[in-house]
Parts: sequence; C-alpha cells; structure tokens
Amino acid sequence: MASIVGKYSDALALLALSLVGFTASFTGHLITSNLGNYMSSYGTDLTLVGLVIGSIAMAEIIFNAPFGFLSDRYGRFKLILGGLAFLVIVSLLFPLFTNPMALFLIRFLQGVAIAAFSAASSASVASLFAARKGEAMGIYNSFKGAGYALGPMLGLIVSQYFSFFDTFLLCAVASAVALVLCFILLKETEGPATQNKKRTGIILRESNRLDYISSYFIGMSGMLVFYSIVAFLPVYGVQNGIKPETVGIILGIQAVVYVIAQYLFGKYSDSHGPRQPILLGSVLLTAAILLITLIPSPVVWGFAVLLSGLGISALWVVSNSYLAYAAPAAIMGTVMGISGAFKEVGDGGGPILTGFLGDTLGLRSAFLLLIVFLAISFVLAFTLDDTLRQKKKAAMPEEAVKAKTR
Repeated sequence: MASIVGKYSDALALLALSLVGFTASFTGHLITSNLGNYMSSYGTDLTLVGLVIGSIAMAEIIFNAPFGFLSDRYGRFKLILGGLAFLVIVSLLFPLFTNPMALFLIRFLQGVAIAAFSAASSASVASLFAARKGEAMGIYNSFKGAGYALGPMLGLIVSQYFSFFDTFLLCAVASAVALVLCFILLKETEGPATQNKKRTGIILRESNRLDYISSYFIGMSGMLVFYSIVAFLPVYGVQNGIKPETVGIILGIQAVVYVIAQYLFGKYSDSHGPRQPILLGSVLLTAAILLITLIPSPVVWGFAVLLSGLGISALWVVSNSYLAYAAPAAIMGTVMGISGAFKEVGDGGGPILTGFLGDTLGLRSAFLLLIVFLAISFVLAFTLDDTLRQKKKAAMPEEAVKAKTR
C-alpha cells in the first residue's frame, strides 16, 4: 500500500488507515449499544437479541483470515475500499427490518464487511515503515481503541436525543468518510497483487510458526481479560455493594488508559523489543485481577483499572507489532487476519467463559481463573525473538531503511 500525496505520504496514509481501524470498532459498537433497545421495542426476547448482537463477532472470526489471505493475493486496497463500501450499504439496511432473523443476517454481514478491511488495513500499516512498526501499530490501534470507547457513548446519545435510525445513518456516514479518504490517500502497490501469489498451503504453513502462534494467543488473552472485566465488573460491583454508576466511571478510566497506552507501548517495543513489555503487561494484568477480586473497593478498583489498561495495551499492541516485524510481506494480510480472528475469540469468548465460570464457581473464582491465560502469555513471551527488529533493519539496504523510517 502506498500513498499518492507527496512529501507526507506515509503519515497521511497512516492517518487514513487508522481511521479505517476507528471505523471498524466505532460502527460495530455504535450499533451494539442501540440494537438491544431497537429490537426490544418490537418485542424480541433477550436470547435473540444476544444472538443478533454476537453475530458480528461470529462473522469476523470466520472471515478475518480468509480476507487477509485474499488481500495477500489480490491487493489490500481493493479489500479496504470494497469492505468500506459494503459497510455503508449494510448500515443503511438495519432500520428497514424488524424480524430477528433478518437482523441476524444484516449484523452478520456487517461483520463480513469489517473483516474485509480489518486485516488488509492492519497489514498495510505494518508495511508502511521498516523501523517504526511498533509506533505505527500503536497509532493505528489507539484510533481503533477510541472507536471502542466512543461508539457506545455516541450511540446512546444519538438514540436518546434523535432516533434509532440516526445511529445507523451515522455508521454509514463514518464508513463513507473513511472510504473517500482511503480512495484519495491510498494506492495499491505492486507487491500483494503481482509478486506474492504463493500456494494456499504454503501461506498457511508459513503463518503458523511458533512465535506467530504465541503472538496470536498473547493478543487474544489480553482482549479476553479486557472484555471479561468490561462485561462483569458491574455485576461484581453490585454483589459487593458498589454502585453501577461508580463502576461505569472506573471502566471509563480503563478505556482512556487503553487508548493512550497502545501508542506508548508500540513505540517502546520498537526500541526495546517485544519480550519486556509483554512480560510487564502480563504481570500488571495479573495484579489488576487480584486487586479487583480480593479488595472490592472503588478506590482500589480505580487503581486496578490503571494497571489493567496498561497491561491489556501491552499484550495486544506489542504482540501485533511483533507480527508486523516477523511476517514477510507476502503473507502479512493472512497473519494479521489470523491475529484478528484470535482477537475476536477473546472479545466474544472472554465474557462467555467468565459467565459460565461465574455461574458455576462464582465471579470471584471466575476472575481469578483468568490469570491462567496471563501465566501462559508470560511463558510464551520467551518464544518471541527479542532482536527481530535489529535483524530486519540490518538486512535492509541503507537507502531503504532511510526511506522507510522518514
């Protein structure tokens, strides 16, 4: 992926791609915050509401890797523009239907659209810079994290003061703006479309090295813990006499830290390698869970979510940045697609697992058992090559390094 706008081409391309990441999370969560009320107003039961809301994650788990593979074969630019255009259309279909099965299909198609451009956009970011991939991935994921935070908030505001239809219209507008910016600022390079047509079996084999699998799992673990805290901290708060509005403020602190820290950890990993921040992130998240479960106090929880926001950021963005350095350009889309699929497993699987364990053992034990995933991530950090960035830089011609680090 290359930009066509002069001196600041890479910076503008990174901005456009970061807005694509923002659009993916913003539109998904904007509709999530309103779809339940929209469907309930037509008498839909909660089980069907949950299935419709969750169908977007099903689609992303299924289609992230295949679309990443297609971006390696046929070009990332096509997938980004096609996915955004499809998202505009799908967003405008929501208010036309009230039948749960129709809404399930539309929500699923929303996930298909997001999957089409998510892997391609993250792979494009990874290709922009040679020696600052962590910083670039940090910026991209900070924008994406901002979408997670702003989507539900703006969705509730718009639906309260305007109408449900306006939330769907806002999704379409956000997608259209990203589409136009990408069309102006980005251009397909020759690489993915003409040089990298490896056989499917070879691509799949190359995308499943041990260090890649470790990165997939580490990123998934961070998101699994993140969404478990978001989903069940309010419930655990009520069980311990902490008001929901207080827990809402606490979770807001976690969201802000998560958005800001991704850039910082991405930049830090450029100079210090992936192992140290991932080890630190695992420890910080473990400490946060222990504080949340063992000391149910608003003040303590406020401090705990500072730690969890930092820890989640480290696990996700650093593992993703490692893949950006490790994966060859020929399979970058496939690798990022698999990473995205693992992330969605964490997003959706965390609350499901924690809910099941909470019903069986109680929420306190359910939170504590999440530490198992963090312990495994801690161990897997030692399978990552801490000198990979230096090796990649040394292998590049000096002129190429200078050009790609500007």
